[in-house]
Amino acid sequence: MSDSLRTDRLGAVAALGLLILAGLASLAAVPLAGDPLNQDLARMFLPPLSPGHLLGTDHLGRDVLSRVLHGGRSSFLVSLGSAGLAAVLGTFLGIVSAMDRKGSLDRLLQVLNDAILAFPTILLAITVAIIFSPGIYQVTVTLGIVFAPVLYRVSRVEARRVMQQEFYQVSQMLGTGRVLRGILHLLPNVVPQVLVQSASLAALAIGTEAALSFLGLGAQPPNPSWGLMLNDARRYLLDAPYLSIIPGAAAALLAFCFQFLSDYGAEFFHLQE
Repeated sequence: MSDSLRTDRLGAVAALGLLILAGLASLAAVPLAGDPLNQDLARMFLPPLSPGHLLGTDHLGRDVLSRVLHGGRSSFLVSLGSAGLAAVLGTFLGIVSAMDRKGSLDRLLQVLNDAILAFPTILLAITVAIIFSPGIYQVTVTLGIVFAPVLYRVSRVEARRVMQQEFYQVSQMLGTGRVLRGILHLLPNVVPQVLVQSASLAALAIGTEAALSFLGLGAQPPNPSWGLMLNDARRYLLDAPYLSIIPGAAAALLAFCFQFLSDYGAEFFHLQE
């Protein structure tokens, strides 16, 4: 194993461990940091490292640590849920498109795919989010639909490549059914590519969810969300900059971990080819 891959593996393990710890912390947010909705107007704008408030309090005296941990729960739900939904939709449609004999369905799916990809991700996400009522679950479904075309293209290209391989053509000549060929030969070869791209999309989902919540199209008050925290903090940017820095840093760190895993996965699977 090369030193570069060994170093990347250590980094990937560290990133994965950090994601697991962050996920567990967000699930146990109440025992760790208390109720994120609890207000104490006598303790407003306490700075970080204050007694009883490790990351300080906001303009309503709410504990910032508790709100960050609960906001992380929303980000995990959206990032993993949207990437998972996109992976299922994109992989299924990509393989179906690649195996289309007549080509009419393949052409139709490609036209629809190109039409969706022609729009900027954030603009398309805002448009779809406006159609649905605001909320975390709606944002998860919205981003899953918006991200699916990316994984459709990846799945279709990889499935087409595998279909040109000798082992696949031999299986076809032996009379193996189309569904069975797709499951036995195409799916195992498509999944690694999809996983790599899904991790990258999970990173993108974190920033997109924060942006939608900032605009009022994601999580709704008083539920804690990193985007809502940034929206509230913009009025106190000069007086209490930590209110903006902490949720922004949390979102950036979580997105970095997902992106690092994606980069490592791309290198790992490439070296295995």
